[in-house]
Amino acid sequence: MTSHRQHHIMEGRTGTEVILNGLKYLYFAGTSYFQLHTHPDVVNAAMDATHKYGVGSATTRVMTGTTPLLLKIEDKLAGYFNTEDAVYLPSGYLSSLAGLKALDEMGTYDVIFLDEGSHYSLVEGAIATGRPVIPFRNRDPKDLELKISEHLGSGQRPLVATDGLFPVIAKLAPVRDYLDLAVKHQGVIWIDDAHGVGILGAHGRGTCEALGARSDRIYLGATLSKAFGAYGGIIMGSGSFINKVRSGSVMTGSSSPMNAAVAAAIKGLELVQENPGLRKKLWKNARYLNESLGQLGITSESRFIPEMHGTIPVASFSYGDAANMKSIHNYLMEQGIYIQYTKYKGAGPGGVLRIVVSSSHKKVEIVRLTTALKEAFRLFNS
Repeated sequence: MTSHRQHHIMEGRTGTEVILNGLKYLYFAGTSYFQLHTHPDVVNAAMDATHKYGVGSATTRVMTGTTPLLLKIEDKLAGYFNTEDAVYLPSGYLSSLAGLKALDEMGTYDVIFLDEGSHYSLVEGAIATGRPVIPFRNRDPKDLELKISEHLGSGQRPLVATDGLFPVIAKLAPVRDYLDLAVKHQGVIWIDDAHGVGILGAHGRGTCEALGARSDRIYLGATLSKAFGAYGGIIMGSGSFINKVRSGSVMTGSSSPMNAAVAAAIKGLELVQENPGLRKKLWKNARYLNESLGQLGITSESRFIPEMHGTIPVASFSYGDAANMKSIHNYLMEQGIYIQYTKYKGAGPGGVLRIVVSSSHKKVEIVRLTTALKEAFRLFNS
């Protein structure tokens, strides 16, 4: 029988060390930027909620599926992001779909202009609105301006849709440039900031805070499944907007989320909010990784953000062709180190090598990685 499962099976908890297919690896992948997915307080919160409330409520939130946990997480999200209101969804994949549909029902836009590097969920959410979707080149305001001039009719308003932090190429969207164009044409912006929230910005509010982009024309969706160590989609904003999300088909048609996920999200959010040192440690590790990679000739113009705003904890680069990068990836695995070789969206046809550092990595572990990389580059010099 042919298996379609992933080649690498994680047999235990995620962390700076993992067990893949029975072997231990120093782990520089995934999205657990603060390693909260295995934090005892997060795990215990999930267990306690399951014992108290069961796995789930077995109904939708518009019926009897709203629990005290959901009310609490939404209140905490609004406080964390300093917005009037917030809503929690069963999955981060649903955030863009729910948000774009709500904005459409509010009559805020006529045509969607989509950064072509955006996540699959944003692409599918845009298409699902039934509105015209016009792609433009990744992180290219000039191409966006050209596409708007070509495809926006008289009296029509644009919605510019983009990821905040593009996780494969480790670069931020030029949000302020996009905002200028949206405002010029009486439009709005939708940002999927799944990877930015929690880790970027002086208060951890994500890409917009990091870039100093503030406007009531910016709408934000994200997830709690990365920095916050839990699971579930989130949308923040004005009371009228969030009410429209709550009354939409995504909320009314989906089952209420598992109580364990909501409770874990509450605790993860609290830990991030109460421990800004986690973010500072992450930035420190990210800077050290990037400086070390720079000594190996690997540089990026967009990894560094002014210190008060953060540093992207991802390094992504190509090194020769796909075969060469696969050889480097395999060599590192032989040394007990796992990074990603990926052809995920944004990587290009040849793929990239991608390294993710967390706040829990030790300097000696980063040194071990970069030392092994240096030897791999010597062995597989393209």
